Amino acid sequence: MTYLKYFKGAVWAPAIILPVLLVADALLPPVTRFVAGEQFFQMYVLAFGVAGCFVFALWASRIINKKTEAEVARLVWFAPIVFIPFYGVPWILYGVIYLVAGDVFGLGLMVYWLGFIPYFLIVGYFFRLQQELFI
Repeated sequence: MTYLKYFKGAVWAPAIILPVLLVADALLPPVTRFVAGEQFFQMYVLAFGVAGCFVFALWASRIINKKTEAEVARLVWFAPIVFIPFYGVPWILYGVIYLVAGDVFGLGLMVYWLGFIPYFLIVGYFFRLQQELFI
């Protein structure tokens, strides 16, 4: 049971920590933080994946509750891959909003997120391997 609690905590940690960082950045003096709200939104919600992370954490929590510890340990290896759609959908929706508003930049947003996939796969598997060493 402790194993399942650990994985739930690991899934929810980014969903909690990233919004806290967003608020902390908003409270910093104006010289060191983003001035444009749109750039601020794109950086945190899209690039850092706050929107996708929160929805992924909700989904993963429901899945973890229905699995045994061995099944959860096996699913953790697929977590970075399963996260890809959760990360990409907000980018695509944001791009569609741009397109509907008449801005061609939306096309770029709809594919720009693909460039981040190697980074979170590498980091995701790095943390997974670290976790194997300590559990």
